[in-house]
Amino acid sequence: MGKWIADLEGTTPVTDAARRVLTERLETVRDYLPLALCADGDSEPVHQLRVGTRRARAAVEIFACCLPPKVARRARKLLRNIRRVAGAARDWDVFLAALTEWRRGQSRKLQPGLDCVVGYIVAQREAAQVQLKEAGPDYPFAFDRFLAETVAAVHKPHDCKLRFLCNLTSPRLAGLLNELTAAAKRDLDDYEHLHQVRILGKRLRYAMEIFADCFDSSFRNQFYTAVEDMQEILGNANDSYVASRRLGKLSARLQAVLPGQWKRLRAGLDGFLQYHQGRLPLERQRFQDWWGHWQLSGGATAFQELLAYSAEDPLDAGAVPISRANQLTPRSNAG
Repeated sequence: MGKWIADLEGTTPVTDAARRVLTERLETVRDYLPLALCADGDSEPVHQLRVGTRRARAAVEIFACCLPPKVARRARKLLRNIRRVAGAARDWDVFLAALTEWRRGQSRKLQPGLDCVVGYIVAQREAAQVQLKEAGPDYPFAFDRFLAETVAAVHKPHDCKLRFLCNLTSPRLAGLLNELTAAAKRDLDDYEHLHQVRILGKRLRYAMEIFADCFDSSFRNQFYTAVEDMQEILGNANDSYVASRRLGKLSARLQAVLPGQWKRLRAGLDGFLQYHQGRLPLERQRFQDWWGHWQLSGGATAFQELLAYSAEDPLDAGAVPISRANQLTPRSNAG
């Protein structure tokens, strides 16, 4: 929901685009915040709130040239705080969903330990919900003021070359694509490097959503879809990394405080831990396969060519032809 911004073109004045995008992105956060604060057993509002804050943060970064520095800093800080507390709750929801799915069909021997993990997750999720509620005590009035003040502060960029939305498009997307490419060349056996690829992929994706209508439909149907597929793979890897760390800490804690029960609980925790420890390298390999195909198929080159072409003739960006579109289908080889 709220993925695309309608009625934007490359020739849209940058200040008009800034007001439009910031309004829609911040309104999404405003609308999902009360739903997430009162989410009793429904994980979707929290998920949408976290995604909404990420999209809003991307909008602030893109249109920072149209905002006073103080306003931009305030927006970044507020959105970061909401995203963090929503993210903590969402991570526990994801953890529980994965456990619920995985435990189906597992032997009875594992069930006591898995029941223990469920109880642990529920307790942590409740604590995260309390933090989420504390993050919005003045809702909706404080956020409405913040939204109105942020949009009202939009001004013309000081750089006279930034007249239209298309003047931001190629520099922003090309910069993000170059950062992503550099990060993907690092040693991805180091999870921190893989995590950085995931972060940069998200930034590229959310920027593409804003600029999509500056290009023809293939930009959305081919390039954006490819980036989405990449994000799904990296999301699975991140989930398993986080779950492995949490299960390791929980196992150590149980051995320390419940040594008499550990023998009964161990099988379940070890089984779920081994599942995630095995999935992480598989998802890492899926990404490396995806990335290799993306490079060899011409997808990366075509994307770069598209951005270079639009930079040369930005006011005609909407008519840019996309070459080799039929080759940009790495999703079929992603596993």
